[in-house]
Amino acid sequence: MFASRPDNRGGAKFSNKKYYAVRKLIFSKFGSFKKLGEKMRADMRIQEVSAYLLEGDIQPAVVVSTDPFMIAAFSDEFDAVVMLDFPKELAEQYNLSKGTRLVTSNVYLESTDNHIASDIFPGPGRSRNYAEFIPVVQLFLCSDDDKAMACTTLFKEEHWRYVESLAAEYASAHPGLARDGFFYFK
Repeated sequence: MFASRPDNRGGAKFSNKKYYAVRKLIFSKFGSFKKLGEKMRADMRIQEVSAYLLEGDIQPAVVVSTDPFMIAAFSDEFDAVVMLDFPKELAEQYNLSKGTRLVTSNVYLESTDNHIASDIFPGPGRSRNYAEFIPVVQLFLCSDDDKAMACTTLFKEEHWRYVESLAAEYASAHPGLARDGFFYFK
């Protein structure tokens, strides 16, 4: 399932309680799931997303704005960020503000044709090993909030400043470009 061995294994356990609260936001806020069958398909991805949290590569993420609620998720494999759009209720629930540091559990996908996802703009440090990455914000789906927040200490201050600068550049160069933060459930 995973294309690589992470430098920092996610180690986060999935919270069903958080998932079902998030699912309510996904189906009402984004409106893309109107049928019971679509909800059931999302539920069938719980095991897969649980594995992402547990086995994925821990990477830094930064809150870019709270209205709309946007998080820039970094990948060292791409030397780049992608912008994730979330329901603003989550920013309120977790008392997050612009600049808040978080972590994601990233999973990488290989490509046979060297084509990368259209919202990834690789930096000079790109490994060229992967075509896509799936960032899962640990705080929103894990069972231990304190542990998820403690993982932010894995990264040095200069690394955080680099991620923050990439996030600002991305927001400026690609205004409005963002993935649904929970696209992996859809």
